[in-house]
Amino acid sequence: MKKSTIFTRTSVLLLLIAMVTLALTGCTKTAVTTADVKALAETKGFIVEDAVSQFSAYDYIKEVTIVAPQSLDYQIEFYVLSDAAYAQSFFENNKANFEMNKSGTYTDSSSSGKNYAVYKLNANGKYMFLERVDNTVVYVDTEKQNKEAVEAFMKELNY
Repeated sequence: MKKSTIFTRTSVLLLLIAMVTLALTGCTKTAVTTADVKALAETKGFIVEDAVSQFSAYDYIKEVTIVAPQSLDYQIEFYVLSDAAYAQSFFENNKANFEMNKSGTYTDSSSSGKNYAVYKLNANGKYMFLERVDNTVVYVDTEKQNKEAVEAFMKELNY
């Protein structure tokens, strides 16, 4: 075998290994703040409510903001937890609750990276969405017809 062929194969293999390693370890997102959520909601004319008092029994829940369009067709809940470990647990518990709705025909998807996880479920006429980034979690449980509006808001939020 020629030296150039071995060198080329080795180079390609090393490049592939580097790309896979980067893909597995380098995927991160930047968490937004409560102020970011409120600002976007207000530009859309949404109702914004601070709901942290409803969770006063849970000292690890630091902030809760609920935003909803004027029609109140759906609401998006934004949580700030004391740290990423609590956010991960909060995410997993709510994901398990969502998964109890799986019956008949449903579609779900999930993805994750170094500091985030996303779960979406369409089942029984409902659309459920969870996303964790660092110590924040977004929670949505609404009717399926609100899916596009929720996803548009989340895209503008960069989540």
